[in-house]
Amino acid sequence: MRINLVSPSFYPATIYGGPIFSTLYTTRELAKRGHSVHVSTTNANRSEKLKVVTGKPIPFEDGITITYYNDTFLDRLSLPLVTKLWKDIKQADVIHSQYIFSSPTPISLFYANLLKKPYLLSPRGSFAPWILSNGLRFKKEYISLFLKPFQKKIWWHATSEQEKNEIINLFPSARVFTIPNGINLEESTTYSELSKPQFIKKFTGKDFSPSHLVVSMGRLQKKKGFDILINAFHKISNDYPNAFLVIAGQDEGEKENLLKQIHSLNLQERAFISDQINGPDKWTFLHNADLFALPSHNENFGNVYAEALAAGTPIVASLETPWKEVEENGCGKWVKNTPEQTAEAIKELLNKDLIAMGENGKKFIKKFDWKNIALQFETAFNTMLQNK
Repeated sequence: MRINLVSPSFYPATIYGGPIFSTLYTTRELAKRGHSVHVSTTNANRSEKLKVVTGKPIPFEDGITITYYNDTFLDRLSLPLVTKLWKDIKQADVIHSQYIFSSPTPISLFYANLLKKPYLLSPRGSFAPWILSNGLRFKKEYISLFLKPFQKKIWWHATSEQEKNEIINLFPSARVFTIPNGINLEESTTYSELSKPQFIKKFTGKDFSPSHLVVSMGRLQKKKGFDILINAFHKISNDYPNAFLVIAGQDEGEKENLLKQIHSLNLQERAFISDQINGPDKWTFLHNADLFALPSHNENFGNVYAEALAAGTPIVASLETPWKEVEENGCGKWVKNTPEQTAEAIKELLNKDLIAMGENGKKFIKKFDWKNIALQFETAFNTMLQNK
């Protein structure tokens, strides 16, 4: 099968977070299953561009080629992609496009419709109420103008039942495949064992000996709810006077606000913000923590929750994420993302057998192995081809 993946960004643009890795791993596993995957993307990398050859197909790995089109207007529009994407789509059997409020989506949808190519669209959380009411203006008008005229032609990909419901809320007759993101279980074993003082020294540069380590990770933006987490940590600070909080992530405009909040709560000797962490250091960060907490306002999946569980660390996830099953599997809490409920969940878990909960998490997360995810995508693509 010839698959054309259309995405505004692709590896190595890791500045965009978890979805970059989700896309990469899915693509790899599909190629391993014998499919030919061509990625049509841009050299966008936030405030700068990827240092890659643009405008022509580049062999990436066995079964995978990539064309990076020049990002003419930073993170907004690639004029070469507009004019040349037609050829990529014409050569494919199925098209898989990602994100909603991104120029490659309406362009690829228009071309795929003209060429009568089956089209799978992954919103990647774009239809969540919090997302629709924040950020760019005119999102509802965008949906009406660029998506609704083609709604009978679109197959949808949701990463959770929550996201499936968000899609159906806008498109009641939508055809939806629910396929979660995955986890690279082999990578999750590439960590170093650290004592708590060694952990603090490595990730903050400070010399402290904490009794408990609560960590979080994600792009430093309002959606992630780090301000809620800091307030929650403040609420438990008297009960756990030697507990420490470390948040790691790429700044997207919130770091200064979070640092001010930490200072105003007099937590500057116990709560820290680290830079983005990748590779083995990420797994070391997650594995050596007692607890991972992220009270996000919205996640259609939330790769970092899965990574924490794979590292053997219990999690606190918000009701705005699809992680209800962690409570059923004894590896975390799923609570409303208020400071009060987040604080209560952290306190409850810190009083439990964290090692046993971590082992429960490792067992639970095995079903999210990328090999299983790729097989589900293959089934979806075959269904699309049989019903085009």
